[in-house]
Parts: sequence; C-alpha cells; structure tokens
Amino acid sequence: MRLPPAFLERMGGLLGSELERFVESFAEPRSRALRVNPQKTDVEELRRLLGVELRPLPWGELGFEIVGEAPGLGSHPAHLAGLFYLQEPSSLSVAEIVRPEPGWRIADVAAAPGGKTSHLASLVGDGGLVLANEVRPARLAVLHENVDRWGSPSVVTAGLSLEALAAAVEEPFDAVVLDAPCTGEALFRRDPKLVREWSAGAVRGAARRQAGLLADAAMIVRPGGVLVYSTCSFELEENEQNVAGFLARNPDWSLEDAVLFEGLRPGCRVNGYATDLTARLWPHQGPGEGQFVARLRRSEQADAGGRPGRPSRRRDGSRSVAVARLWRQFAERVVPDLAAADDRLVVRGDSILLAPERSPGVAPDALARAGTPLGTARPGRFEPAHALATSLLGRLVGPRVSWTADDPRLRGYLRGETVPSPGPDGWVLVCYERWGIGWGRRTGGVIKNFFPRRLRVHGPQAY
Repeated sequence: MRLPPAFLERMGGLLGSELERFVESFAEPRSRALRVNPQKTDVEELRRLLGVELRPLPWGELGFEIVGEAPGLGSHPAHLAGLFYLQEPSSLSVAEIVRPEPGWRIADVAAAPGGKTSHLASLVGDGGLVLANEVRPARLAVLHENVDRWGSPSVVTAGLSLEALAAAVEEPFDAVVLDAPCTGEALFRRDPKLVREWSAGAVRGAARRQAGLLADAAMIVRPGGVLVYSTCSFELEENEQNVAGFLARNPDWSLEDAVLFEGLRPGCRVNGYATDLTARLWPHQGPGEGQFVARLRRSEQADAGGRPGRPSRRRDGSRSVAVARLWRQFAERVVPDLAAADDRLVVRGDSILLAPERSPGVAPDALARAGTPLGTARPGRFEPAHALATSLLGRLVGPRVSWTADDPRLRGYLRGETVPSPGPDGWVLVCYERWGIGWGRRTGGVIKNFFPRRLRVHGPQAY
C-alpha cells in the first residue's frame, strides 16, 4: 500500500522515530476481535463453541482478540444467536472509556453498525437505556439487525440528524457517545478507497463537520454528565485540536483522563489545553487499527437544558387494541413473562414493540423504534418478530427445537429451507443449542422457515 506523502509527513511530526514502524504496520495482517455477550454466555463457553483461541484485550473484560485463522465466524450460529459481536479491537475501548454506571441513560448518536450500542447496553444493564441514532436509512437497518441479534431490552433507535435529535430530547442523558464520521485513516488497511480519497482538504472538512457535531452532542448531556468523542483518524485537526476548540468555546466543560488501560497512549497537548488526557491507540503498538478517544465532563452547575417531558401514547384506536389482543394471546402461550406488560407496549400500525423499563426521554414520534419488536398482526394470527427469538426479554416457553452447529437441520434452516420436524402444528422457536436463533411454523411435520432472508447463510460464507 502506498500511503499519501502528505499523510506521512503529518504522521512523522507526531511519531518521530516511530514512523517507520507505523508505516510497516499497514502491510501486516489486520487483527480481529470479538466481544462476548455476558447476558447469554461467557468466554470459556464461547471458546468451546467456536473452537478458536481468544486472547483478552487490555480494555475491559468483554473484548478478546481472535488468534489465528477463524473463517466463517460471521455466519456461525453462535453469532446469529447473539452470543458475540465481531468488532475492530481498538473500537472496543470507546464504551469502556465511557465507564457507565448500571441504570444510566446513554445516547450513541452515530451508532451504526451497532458495536458501541450493544456494548453500552451490556454495561448499563436492563435498568438502563441506550438511544442509538443513525441518520442514514441503510445503516439504520444494519443497526437494527445487530441490536436484534444482541437481544438487549434496553435499546431504542432514532434516524435523525444530530441537530433534529437534540431538538427532540426532553430529558438530557447521563452520557453521550459521538464516534464521529472522519477521514478513516485507521481503516486504510481495510479499505484502500479511503487512501485514494485522502487529502489535507478532506481532513479540514471532516474537522469542521466534527466540530458542529460535538456542539450538537453536548446539548443533550445533563449537568455533571459525560460526553465521549472518538474518531478512527490520526489527525490532530480531527482529534486534539477539535477537543481544544470545543473546550475554548464551552467553559462549563472539562477534560477527564481517558488513558485508562494498558496499550493506550496520551494524546498530544495543543493550544495550552490538557489534551494529553485524551487517549490514542496506534496500529504499530498493539492490536487494532487505531482510535482516538476523549472523555469530557459537563459542569454540575450548567444549565440543564432539555424540554418538559410529554407522556407517550402507547396505544389508541380499535386497531391498536386488536393488535395488542393478538399479541397477548400469543404471549400467554409462548412468553408468559410478558403477557401482562401492557404498560410498556407500543403499537405502530400492525406491529407491536416492548418499550424499555426506563423512558428514553425523547419525543415518541422522534423514535424509529421505541423498543424491542415483538411481532406483527396478520389476518387471523400473530407473527412473532425475529428480535423476539433472540431477545433477553423473558422466558420463551412454547414449542421449540434445539440443534447443534453441525446438525444438518440447523444448516438447512439457516439457508432458508423447510425442515422436517414431527410435532404439533404452530409456531416453533428454533434454537442453536439453548439459544433462540429464529422462528418457524410447523405444519404437517414440516417447519416452514421464517428466518429473515437478509440473514440467510449460503455458499462460501457458511460456517
């Protein structure tokens, strides 16, 4: 890979004698990592299921570097059931630097594809809440797929510009995470197109956009709350200089130490601000492509902002009542833990969702999804949502089949095929070992496949 000379000159000013080793790292194989879903499994069980060596990463207890070749993990049943999330090693540091307390409300304001969202959901627990926002519809769809697979009941989503999201917030958040769009220099090994598109002008343009996003993100942090800003760029303009500029414009904010783990290095000090409290990960110094992270704290005396809360209307109209009734009939048979959760039901058209325990503190009409999808009313029946199969919402006690990874019936199901299965007619939870992976509808000894088409596994992608 031939890196732009102007980029190398900039990096030489930051790295000095380490520049040569930094450049060499771009020719080395990329390291890969995964994050364990602690609500579903642990690392020892995951090692057994996947048959791979997993080396702990220094940042946090949930992230592990994948050692050696491990093809097909993205299509492995353990991944499709949400037991782990494949994630770039450096980016795993961001949620850990937030250091959220259980029960916090957090906004992940540039959330796709969902790595940080699902990580934060694990950290805040079911009593907390994560609002995941993604303005681009195609990326929002991917975010939904990953959130559904992870199974956390504490996530809601929005698809707004950050400015519009700030206007919709009624209760500021305990923490906001802005993993800002950037020049993506840490992704050069993964995407050579980014190398061709790089220029000093692109860096300046990214820095300007990031400054605006930082200002909008700060508006929805409560007094005393935390704002974590990160990029996958190495540029001073996009990183420390942006943080210093933000502090200069906002005297009620201060910088806290983000160099919390082994392998993180202090950022550069600029403009007299203590930006060496920011953290950098470099690809030649440890696993991962590189990351910049800053942790900012809003003063307790700052103006609280936000707007008066408005009650959310869960249901209205006879159609909504009918949808809720079909859901309740299904839930009493299949997931009785939720059959009486009427106060948390959200009906939109023919679909029904379960809201998190905590209110999102956002105008209801601003949300793309106000909770976990439960299913959809069809003529004469209720069709359960894929998210319900993989969720952690309650005990799924109805009919089920359970297959191991090497069972041809599970392989056929994941390809979208009908599968022979004796038993009574009706909805069946299809499980990989003890974890739900999707739904089928048994008719005459055959399970009709309801595994989402976009997730089906074919050809060389198969595990």
